[in-house]
Amino acid sequence: MPTLEPSAPPSTQAAEKASRALTIERLQEQAALARSIADRLPWQLAHFDLDLRCRFGNQAFCDGLRIDPSALEGRPFQDCFPQDALPALLPRFMQALGGEKQLRLTEQSTPGGAHTFTETSFTPDVHDGVVRGVFVETKEVAGRARVDDLAQNKRRFDLMADALQDSCIYFLDPVGRITEWSESAHRLHGFSREQVGNMHLADMAAPRVGEEAEIGIDDTIRLAIDRGQWETRGWLKRAGAEAFWGQTLITALRGDNGELEGLSCITRDMTAMKDLDRVMNDLNAELDRRVTQRVRQHTVPNKDLDIFTHSITHDLRGPVRHINTFAGLIAEELGENASEEIRHFRDAMKRASQRLNAMIENLLTYSRIGRIDLHPERLAMTNVLEGVVSRLRQAAPDRQIQWEIQPDLPMVVADAAMVNDLFTRLLDNAMKFTRKVEPAEIQIGCRTESDGTCLFFIVDNGAGFDVAKASNLFLMFQRQHHSLDFEGYGAGLALCQRIVQRHNGRIWLDSTPGHGCAVYFTLPVETAMAASGLAALGC
Repeated sequence: MPTLEPSAPPSTQAAEKASRALTIERLQEQAALARSIADRLPWQLAHFDLDLRCRFGNQAFCDGLRIDPSALEGRPFQDCFPQDALPALLPRFMQALGGEKQLRLTEQSTPGGAHTFTETSFTPDVHDGVVRGVFVETKEVAGRARVDDLAQNKRRFDLMADALQDSCIYFLDPVGRITEWSESAHRLHGFSREQVGNMHLADMAAPRVGEEAEIGIDDTIRLAIDRGQWETRGWLKRAGAEAFWGQTLITALRGDNGELEGLSCITRDMTAMKDLDRVMNDLNAELDRRVTQRVRQHTVPNKDLDIFTHSITHDLRGPVRHINTFAGLIAEELGENASEEIRHFRDAMKRASQRLNAMIENLLTYSRIGRIDLHPERLAMTNVLEGVVSRLRQAAPDRQIQWEIQPDLPMVVADAAMVNDLFTRLLDNAMKFTRKVEPAEIQIGCRTESDGTCLFFIVDNGAGFDVAKASNLFLMFQRQHHSLDFEGYGAGLALCQRIVQRHNGRIWLDSTPGHGCAVYFTLPVETAMAASGLAALGC
């Protein structure tokens, strides 16, 4: 037979029963005291469980609902608050269930026209680290001055938000759901407060194929929270009308303690600007097409002219060589029997053929400068000039010239061979026209212009010339001095101008007879034009 446990003596059972009764009585007294304290609070206090049902409400809360406290327990959340406030309250309640305390400030108007503000707080009810429910407290903001300030600030904000044209402002919770919808948002998007309800910011997007927003809405919100502010563009919905292209600035709103309270959105209708951009792009494309066509129209004749010049000068060299050869044969045939006049004619013919040959060579060089491709690179101008001056000194060791080269000349982006040729020709000219001056002085320097180009100058104290009479200064074979005074063929400045123009620059001179000459020209400095950009100048 099974063994039965001995039952407690009757005296013990009575003691335990009396203890339980006493504990229940104390708990009831504590509950009554807690309710009495809660009922004496001047603000509304309620507790809701995880199923969004009311488990407690103080007298102020019941008075606000105009129900008896006995009928409150188990009442759904949506039956405890005004229906028009639920879209703003429910998101905050759900955030509180997630463990985050939430606040909401609302404005109320009294029958006398005064404005009051109430603050509704949602505080998580946490036990042992687990949320068991939410306390909801609603009370008026204390302090008349504070109320007046808040009323005035809110009125100003509402006036500003509602007066926006082609723009709007509205607010989101931290996850991107719309919590407050202004009149300007209604006017721009066409949706009412009731229609937006608990919509997400992503519900406002109206993407088109090939014109999607720059990044997704979730990433936009994340970036706005992380960085404080983020801007996005894309097609947005408009009720009863075609979507519009909007620019939206999203700003994270944080309290004094740095806690994220929500997000603000300022959207601007940029459809007209986008249409203007499209028109401008079409116009630019048409302009590019016309420019390309014009360039092609001019490029072909220029290339044909270069080919013609090259062919003519190349074909002329043969007859010149023949003339020079036959002149020599005639001189040999006549020998010592030639008269003084014949020998003079013979020497003049040789000089003329040599001069003609040199002119043809200059024409070939002029044509070649216009045809060859540029190979731009970074050039240290101090090194370039030192090399050019060194070669010129070796070519004229008897000349005593005071060279003054500005230190720390800038880097330029140019074709090295052409720049060497440019400075060689210009400095050779300066040496030539200072031959009769003692002491000869040649100064070289530069300065940076406002457009980023570098203005170089070469100044000498040589013979100079009258600028007013030098209208054809840069034409081939145009000279400002007689060949008996200074040798040359009048091609140097034309070739220099050709080189400068190939680098998208300009060149000019300033001079006074007997007081020297100054040559100015521009070249692109390193910061003004990259090598790849200069290569496009190879016209």
